[in-house]
Formats: sequence, structure tokens, C-alpha cells
Amino acid sequence: MIFISFIGLLSCVEEFVPESITFEDLLVVEASLTNEIKHHEMKLSRTFQFSEEPVVENQARVRVIDDMQNEYVFNETESGTYVSAIEFGVVPERIYTLKIVTKNNKSYSSIAVKPPSDTAQISDVSFVNDTNSDGIEGISILVDSYDPTGNSEYYRYDFEETQRIVAPFYADNDMVIVSDTPPFKVELKRRTEEKRTCYKTTISKSQIVQTQTKFLAEDRVTKFPVKFISKTDSIIRDRYSILVKQYVQNFEAYTYFQNLNDFSSSENVFSENQPGFIESNIISDTNPNEKILGFFEINSVSEKRLFIDHQEAFPNENQLPYFVECATSTPYLTDPEDPSKSPLIEMIKDDVIRFWLVNEDFFGNPIENPPYTVINTPCGDCTFYASNVKPDFWVD
Repeated sequence: MIFISFIGLLSCVEEFVPESITFEDLLVVEASLTNEIKHHEMKLSRTFQFSEEPVVENQARVRVIDDMQNEYVFNETESGTYVSAIEFGVVPERIYTLKIVTKNNKSYSSIAVKPPSDTAQISDVSFVNDTNSDGIEGISILVDSYDPTGNSEYYRYDFEETQRIVAPFYADNDMVIVSDTPPFKVELKRRTEEKRTCYKTTISKSQIVQTQTKFLAEDRVTKFPVKFISKTDSIIRDRYSILVKQYVQNFEAYTYFQNLNDFSSSENVFSENQPGFIESNIISDTNPNEKILGFFEINSVSEKRLFIDHQEAFPNENQLPYFVECATSTPYLTDPEDPSKSPLIEMIKDDVIRFWLVNEDFFGNPIENPPYTVINTPCGDCTFYASNVKPDFWVD
């Protein structure tokens, strides 16, 4: 039995150590090209045991060559990550081969791969209220696509999710320490940076989502579910966006990822019925018996974005609670029991609070001690969770 773990290609597999294992040190390749004009990225690593840290394959020479001898060089930008020196996209007329030479001069080549059809386009991304197989209520994200030529047939999907986060106790002022020794002094200063509204983007590749139209009357994907979101998932607490990407695959790539998904979703990957070694389309140039993990994949890509408000998805539901419980407090500027200490300044330095209100007496006059009502940082500053830079694609 071969016992291996490797970066990126298998995920969410529970750690388990059998009594008898055999470990093999294998090259792992994550290599995908598309028809998008961009700097393409590949990753090289080694298999590693669960008790070890991930091992990357650095200082390799990586290039892609087409059948017209055009060469695309990939440079190592960080350890184990290789990025094309120029922007390019694959074209249907060419055939591409991946070439890798490791730092110990072992060379590998992929089988020559022809890009699949680039005529399939996502026509719609929508959602519907749904209940999943576990009886959980939520919404399903659905995709429609069509290739009038009928040449696509095999599809894989992934997506990027962006959520808007709005701090519920935001104020326009910050507390600034003027003196942290007696007599203590803290002043309010107008914020120069907006921190009420933030945006958090997550690239989801933990699941392999595929479908095929090979045996249908036409090459049409209709209301195919690519993502389920529970109604209790905080990602859709406010406003949510999903960018769905559709990758047209050839049959070999479709089969590879289908087998990989079957392996990673197996209830027990160490059972006697496990699918075994998943054959790669990358081989050693000198040792045909050497095993390589991974696949050189070429896809055509189509994408479409959808925005959803919580109220739109769940009109009869209240907005979900914030990520944490929001609690106000009124820390003393000068501790009445120990005038050498300032609880307020200590909390400001620890970055655990944000300003909320000026404390006033019955007549509306400011109170000197404690001077402010404050809120725990996550509730008054959205940058605790995400970036306050609004994405170019965002539509309110």
C-alpha cells in the first residue's frame, strides 16, 4: 500500500495512520492552462507523510512548448510556484506539451494536449431556495450553459465568493492617545480611512464539481447546481457575490478529476476498494515506471457573476447575527483605585476596542471619567475581518 499526502490535489481527507505503510517520494504537478490571456501559474511539490511538513519542488526548469515550437517559460516566483514569463492564452489550433526538469536533473514531459472547444459559454447563473440531502435549508447556485457546436461535453466548475461585511457599531472618530502617563489624555480624531464596509473574497477549490452532456440530445447544461449555501451561513448575512467559472475539459481530464474526486470523497481512503493510483498524463523521460501525481490540463473558460442580498434570498428571515457578540463598555481614563493606571489606554494599545459614543451627564455635558463608551473591535471596525477596498466588480 502506498501512503501519501500531497498539496492541492486532495483535500479534506481525515488523517489516519495505518499499522503498515509504504511511503514513496513522488513529484506532484499542478498544471493548468486556459484560453485566458494572463500569466499562468503552476505548482510543483513532493509527496509527504502526514507527520511531515509540506515539501515543495523548487529550482526546477518549467516550460510549455506548442507544435509550432513556440516556447513559454515559467519562472519560480516563490518556492514551488512557477509563473509564465509572459501573458498568453492557449488557442484551439495548437497542441501543447509541458516540460519539467527538476534541480537534480530529472526530466518529465506531458502527453501532447490539444485545447478543447472554446464555444461553450455560461448563459446564466441563478439561485433557487433549496434543501440539501442533509435536510438543511438554504439556496443552490445554478448554472446554465450551451455549446451550439456540440463539441464541449465535459465541464468542471469552481468559483470565487465575495461577501460584504458592515460593522454594526461604526463611528467616524478614532481614539488617539495624547499622554499615556498621568495625567492621562485621549482625544478623538476624525478617521481618515473608512472602516464601516469591507469585502472578503474566498477562492473555493476544495471541491471538484463536474458535469457532462455526452449522452444528452444537445450540449446544454441546465440549472446545474455548483454550490449550496445554508441559510445560517454568515457569508450571505448581508450582500453576497459569486463568480462562477466553467472549464471545458477533454475526456482524459474529465476522467482524471472524476477519479480524483472519487478518491478524496471515499469514506475510507485506506479501504481495500480504494481506486488505487490515479494515472497522470505526465511521464518521466528516462524511467517509464516512475509514478507522477498530477495532470497537465488545458481548458477553455467562461465565467459569469451573480449578486444576492440576504433579504432577496430569504425574505421571511431576519438578518443573521453578527460574527461575534457586540459588547459596549465604559473603561476609565484614570483608574479610581489606582490613579497610575489607565484601563482605557491599555485597551486602546491592545487594539481590542473602538470608539462608539461620548459619555454625557443628564444635561448633555461630557463626562471626564469614563469619557467614552467603546465597542469591541470586530463590531466597530470591519477591517478586523476583511479589506475595506471595494472590488472593481462590486455592484451595490
